[in-house]
Amino acid sequence: REMATQTAAQKKFTQLSTLKYKDQAIWFLNGFWGDGVDPAVATRVWDVVRKFIELDLLGGQRKGEEGNELDQFWSAKFLEDMDSAMPAIQRKEALRTIDHDNNGKMSTLEYLVWKYKKTIEETVDAPQGDNTEAIKKAQAALDAVISQMSQCEQKLEQQKGAKAANEQAISELRTAEAALHSAEQELARAESELAAAVQDLEDQQSAYNNKIASLDKTSKDTSLSQVQRSKAANELAQLKGEDPLPLRKSKITQEAALRKVQKQKKATEEAKLQTQAKARDLEAKGRELQRAIQELEDAYSQLEAKMVDAEKQLEAIKNKPGGGKGALWWLQRELFEVDKRLPTSKQKFNHNQPFNYTP
Repeated sequence: REMATQTAAQKKFTQLSTLKYKDQAIWFLNGFWGDGVDPAVATRVWDVVRKFIELDLLGGQRKGEEGNELDQFWSAKFLEDMDSAMPAIQRKEALRTIDHDNNGKMSTLEYLVWKYKKTIEETVDAPQGDNTEAIKKAQAALDAVISQMSQCEQKLEQQKGAKAANEQAISELRTAEAALHSAEQELARAESELAAAVQDLEDQQSAYNNKIASLDKTSKDTSLSQVQRSKAANELAQLKGEDPLPLRKSKITQEAALRKVQKQKKATEEAKLQTQAKARDLEAKGRELQRAIQELEDAYSQLEAKMVDAEKQLEAIKNKPGGGKGALWWLQRELFEVDKRLPTSKQKFNHNQPFNYTP
């Protein structure tokens, strides 16, 4: 008869060990609240579950929060981290003791039973309270909060990305505007040089024309000697045959200045088009940023409403005694942790102080 009871207890314990890490911990906290379990122990159990999840994600299956037990290697690592004061040889012996179903793995419940010196029988029969339905309802509300928090964090990352893109667009527009300003200044200088070159060319051409007219007049002036007229005629022929050096230089300078202006006008126009494109891009990025900000605020508003609903569910449980204190503590801690992830201005709890709650 005793063997049958033990077998039944062991079977139920094995079934409980298939629950998720968190649910195993809540079973333990519910069952032994006031019997060796208080808020301080609950806080340590919270840390135990976080460590199980952390190591689970490093293992082969990587179930994380959906997991229920660690293999032998990660179980040894768990004890090394969580019970570091224990000598290695004792940790090996502890692992054999902890593993009630001899499957070479360690569940959260197996560890807690060993850690807090509870028996299999009292653990499987540990009272869970008569408010399990209310707890489930509150857990569903809190799960909605946690899911919405993930949505908020996703929207926050999108808003950060939109903000970075907007800042990049601002920077690019400023760079384009600086380039346009520089191009416009260069164009103004080129046009000034062209105007000077044109004036110099006109002066040189005028001097050339005056010289031609003077020599032509001299070559035809019968009041002058034949020698003087012939000399003027020769100079006139030479002058008409080829522009003088100053005039040639002036023409070359003017042509070069004209080409420079034409080239700079093209560069300035391209810079203007680039600036206009950057301005349009900034406008689009600004709209995206505003949309991301609004979506984030909407997500936070939905989160706030769901947090209010979860708080109401928790308050309803608190006002109707019925056990399940471990679950109630856990729900309150999860709400506290979600609140911690909010921007400081939206937080409802004082996170400068450690979590402190007694159901």
